[in-house]
Amino acid sequence: MSLINTLSTILASFNGNYVGIFLSFILQPLIAAFGTYKIFNFLTNIRIPWWFLILTSFFYLFVPVSLALVILATFIIALLIYFIVARCHISFTYIASNFIFVMAIYEFTMAILGPTVTAIYGTFSPSTVIAFNNYGADVIIIIELLLAYLFIKKFKGSFDRYSTMVIRQRPLLAWLFNLFLLSFNVFRFAFHNQFLHINTFMFVCIGILYYLLTVAFVKLAANYFYYCGLALSQATELTNLQTYTSHIEEMYDDLRRFRHDYKNLLLSLNDAVHDGTIEEVRQIFDHVVLPTNSNVEIWTAVLGHLANIKDLEIKSLAYSKVMAAMDKQIDVTIEVVEPITLVKAINITDALRMISILFDNAINAAAQSEEKKISFSYFNKEQEQLIVIGNSTKDEHVDLNQLNGHFTGLTTNRHSLGLRNLRMILNKYPLIAHNTKSANHWLEQVLIIHR
Repeated sequence: MSLINTLSTILASFNGNYVGIFLSFILQPLIAAFGTYKIFNFLTNIRIPWWFLILTSFFYLFVPVSLALVILATFIIALLIYFIVARCHISFTYIASNFIFVMAIYEFTMAILGPTVTAIYGTFSPSTVIAFNNYGADVIIIIELLLAYLFIKKFKGSFDRYSTMVIRQRPLLAWLFNLFLLSFNVFRFAFHNQFLHINTFMFVCIGILYYLLTVAFVKLAANYFYYCGLALSQATELTNLQTYTSHIEEMYDDLRRFRHDYKNLLLSLNDAVHDGTIEEVRQIFDHVVLPTNSNVEIWTAVLGHLANIKDLEIKSLAYSKVMAAMDKQIDVTIEVVEPITLVKAINITDALRMISILFDNAINAAAQSEEKKISFSYFNKEQEQLIVIGNSTKDEHVDLNQLNGHFTGLTTNRHSLGLRNLRMILNKYPLIAHNTKSANHWLEQVLIIHR
């Protein structure tokens, strides 16, 4: 009943003034909804349809009515965007955090500009302040939305980094910050309903303080986790460089041994030729020369294709996994035809973890299969970048549910844990699609990165 009584009081205050009712109950919610959705679209590239704007503008009526309804309406709108507009393709945490941030900036601006303008106007014309608030509110709302948009436009770079480093990768911290932003509604509601006995100047100062704390937290959190990730990436790059260098040194040692053995082989061939023992020549050629030539061709093919991978970390990882597969007598096919660099939106450490998980699973499954084959392809296709890892399987057909949510594992608990970790990484990147298919003793997993 309190909600009905409050609405009745507001309606009665207009004393039959239908213009005032139209401005307060129709035009103002539409302006507020249109403005906040446009800012949300600018921040997230999620387009809000016009019918959704009209339907949800009703929730903006709750702003002066109830604190609980204001917070509830914020979550309801975020849920509707998640289910109806984004169709669950983007994480709810990402949508809710961005929407709460937009609403918070708009509310901070209202807290600063509205009372300030009213106070300044009241010094010049005290008798018309009420009329000014009733009929000039729409203009003030438009100015507040414009200022909020200009602030977010200036601040977008930092918030994008915050979105990548915190919202996507550390959702718990993001929700704690969301609660801080929502807490401003408590101060605003308490002030307007005279539960908090402070003057207008103090309320404006609280709004400014929230602004400053918001900017400080977003910048500090984004930069802190960015540089932590950068340090980890550099450490990973150094480790992979050392691994890659170690592989090169091993290949050089193998080449030296090969050169020494080949000299002995030529001496043996020379003796066999001079002695006229053709059968010995044939045995040396069939059992030594041909296998050695085959290994050299395989190594050359591996290094030739991997040379097109411009990210040293990925190149080193791929080389390490290919050598591990070859040590298990697995036939490896590599296809990296053109020079390629990982999409910048993907953290190199996450990319290494995803590729490593897919490679390990492919090697483990191929080692148990009859054909013992794996393949690795890495290429660009129009606006997409694809990483394709396939392997032969023991079973003719693999249950894809084991790869897409149930995580019961194909062979071992370690494999199941790897798939679970892969899913957790993929949840941070809505731009990556993970496709799988299985048929005729062959399993193929594809990471499609939309650029």
